[in-house]
Amino acid sequence: MLDTLTGAVIAASLLNEEKDKGRKTMNEMYVSPILKGLIGKECIVSSDQLDSERCNVVDVDAEFIMLQIHGKKGDSTYIERVDSIEEIQVL
Repeated sequence: MLDTLTGAVIAASLLNEEKDKGRKTMNEMYVSPILKGLIGKECIVSSDQLDSERCNVVDVDAEFIMLQIHGKKGDSTYIERVDSIEEIQVL
């Protein structure tokens, strides 16, 4: 009986490891090549939080885009959710 229980625990553990291998982390999720291509480019971005701000795209992942915004008081870094962006105009 103990061997059967031990075997079941080992099988369940291996099954959980296989499930974990199949999960993707946020960094491994699909990132649009169009957005990746904007890294280092100067753009005008409009979103829920930004009103046509002139900025440089610093980095992009599956969920967020990092922008360096050029304001009147100097540059600032801003992180915006990709799905909240309404428009990007490349300069």
